[in-house]
Amino acid sequence: METKERLYNDPDAGNVVLRKSARCRRIVLKVHPVRGISVSIPVYMRYRDGLQFYLRKRDWVLSVLKRQKEQAGAAEKDGRAVSLTGDGAMVHTLLSEIVFIRDTGCREQAHGKVSVRVASSIVEDVKSSGRLFLSLDMPVTRKEIRYPDSLPPEGSEELRVALSGVLVKVLRDEARSLLPAKLSCLAERYGIAYAAVAVKHNSTNWGSCSTLGNINLNLNLVRLPEPVCDYVLLHELSHIRYHDHGREFHDTLERMCGDNLRRLSSLGEPCSAALLAKAARSRAMRPYSHVLEMAVKGYRLV
Repeated sequence: METKERLYNDPDAGNVVLRKSARCRRIVLKVHPVRGISVSIPVYMRYRDGLQFYLRKRDWVLSVLKRQKEQAGAAEKDGRAVSLTGDGAMVHTLLSEIVFIRDTGCREQAHGKVSVRVASSIVEDVKSSGRLFLSLDMPVTRKEIRYPDSLPPEGSEELRVALSGVLVKVLRDEARSLLPAKLSCLAERYGIAYAAVAVKHNSTNWGSCSTLGNINLNLNLVRLPEPVCDYVLLHELSHIRYHDHGREFHDTLERMCGDNLRRLSSLGEPCSAALLAKAARSRAMRPYSHVLEMAVKGYRLV
């Protein structure tokens, strides 16, 4: 059986996926920061037609890739993206400050297994301090991911892949301890009942809701400011009542977003006041959800 995909390797842009699609009525070129470059081709056209279309648009593709790289660099600088994992690299979540440390005293275990240790220490006891909000700038714990010299050198792709797996595990543990509890509190506040919740590691979406009332949440949500994280949860809770993105769905989401922002602001959460100010200046029909949606789009998935 003939494959419906072919690969073209551009020496400057990397791999380009040429894909036949029965739903496609014209050639469509996409440059995605995560999924890469793809060319969708109607089934009645040749792969060569798709490749020639790409080559005609190649200068535009390279300019988009350059812009995406610049945007990714800016996002990494202020914590909205994570691509560098190595000695001294730091990731902030709603619960922790996560630091990577190359440890000369960290040795391989028996049978050649590499020992990567995660050491956790308390930064703030919120039960004693009484803080009722979470902040990326005010960690509850500090987690040190210590890895041995036997791992690949700093800056290598091999090291990035090895440490990214450890980071995902830490993020998953934090997400499982935090997100279901937050979802339950928000659902109770707004009188919405869902069937089940699961934490997953998706590369394309922050959350989803099935027609059966099952909600999936991306483990990366713990890397978002609390009101932005809550927006995704409220979005999925709104889908419990309305499965489409119609007017009633957006009106429901807007009411909950405004109420939740005011609640967090009253607790002293630092980002909510700035978001409320942006919403007050916005000309969007639904300013609260619009401002929060734009905030989510500024972050990149790990």
